Amino acid sequence: MAAAALSSSSSSLQRCSLASRASAPRRAAPARAPLAARADAAIKPPQGVTLPPAQPSVPPSKFGFVENAERLNSRAAMIGFVSLLLLELVAGKGILNLLGVTVGQGLGFEF
Repeated sequence: MAAAALSSSSSSLQRCSLASRASAPRRAAPARAPLAARADAAIKPPQGVTLPPAQPSVPPSKFGFVENAERLNSRAAMIGFVSLLLLELVAGKGILNLLGVTVGQGLGFEF
């Protein structure tokens, strides 16, 4: 009984939300001026100082936190992680055991 009431109430909620979406008119986003034009309008230089006649064109950066570097870094991390899993699978030991670190003996202060 409760399941039937729950399913009928959820279907009526879906119909209401779909109806409200269909009847609501879509508003177009207001047109925005370019960033330079907005900055020029908002900032008034002191008297005697003029704004530059044109914005300098700066080429996109090739170093630092750019999209290409982040993509390359994530791909290298994925390759490293998978190769570490394959190494542990083939060797039958963990990476710490392969490096000579003794593991699995506890911390040495157990009672």
